[in-house]
Amino acid sequence: MKNLEGEITSRIDFVDLVKGICIILVVMSHVGGFFDKIDYHHMLTCFRMPLYFFISGIFFKSYEGFFGFLLRKVNKLLIPFLFFYFSSFILMFLFSRFIPGLFHLPLRIEELLYIFQNHELIRYNPPIWFLIALFNCNILFYIVHLLRQNHLHLMFIVIFVIGVIGFSLGKFGIPLPCYLDVAMTAMPFYVCGFWIRRYNFFLYPHHRFDKSIPLLALVCIIVMYFTATNIGMRTNWYPGNIFQTYIAAFCGIIFIMVVGKSFHSIPFVSYIGRYSVITLGIHGPLFHFLYLFVCMYIHQSEWSSILIFLLLIVICRLVTPVFVKVFPHLVAQKNLIKI
Repeated sequence: MKNLEGEITSRIDFVDLVKGICIILVVMSHVGGFFDKIDYHHMLTCFRMPLYFFISGIFFKSYEGFFGFLLRKVNKLLIPFLFFYFSSFILMFLFSRFIPGLFHLPLRIEELLYIFQNHELIRYNPPIWFLIALFNCNILFYIVHLLRQNHLHLMFIVIFVIGVIGFSLGKFGIPLPCYLDVAMTAMPFYVCGFWIRRYNFFLYPHHRFDKSIPLLALVCIIVMYFTATNIGMRTNWYPGNIFQTYIAAFCGIIFIMVVGKSFHSIPFVSYIGRYSVITLGIHGPLFHFLYLFVCMYIHQSEWSSILIFLLLIVICRLVTPVFVKVFPHLVAQKNLIKI
């Protein structure tokens, strides 16, 4: 029993590290500048958001039934979304009224309805679209996974069809409200995360498979080099074909997973990963303020982007304990709605 508990702890630490790497890559992409240039052949873009869906699938549980599952996802995803959605808008709206012209985005009350209109950008906090898409992905998979007990093959067929439909909607430029089409395209990534947690030795530490990690990582890099494209999951836009998109994304996911498993835990990164929803929710508004401040003193875009990124990560790390202590029910650390 003691060894089993040790394995479970190791697995959680390992996944926290991967989550930390993932959210850092997300912040890099939103800062741009220097970080756009190091995204060689789009080898970071091709898997960054798919990795986030994959990791989320690792933690899927059906709990005691659909109603309990729904309430938990409301607590973990919708309530943090609403918290970051309204608080960031109010903050930036007030600043823009007291200091006109402070931001290069005229905030209007009607922008609060943008989330229901296709894939409109949430300009005052763009990253939190992911929470809505992930919520939809969870609900879709809960319904589909009911086939697992008696119709396992049918479950995989349905998942494949959902993924193809979501990808096709993106190719034909047909958006669905609340990122439902994005959730459909992301379904295969989410399900693979779920499956690998329950039926694969990959997540367990000290397995004989670990000897193959360097070779597997090299193969993934090579495949990504030839297949990676500049995907846009928020808009469900994919320039490559469906096989190219999924192959590149899965290779990137595997690469980060094996690298994370090799290092096991890096305290700073693992901590950010453990509370990644906070960094996801606050780095967008922070970026608007830091961009204005940094660009007043540094006019070279590459250096300014590096400084903005470092400030964002450090500030997010410093304020995360405050959010955990002061707003635990609003940042997915405690249930606001009692189960």
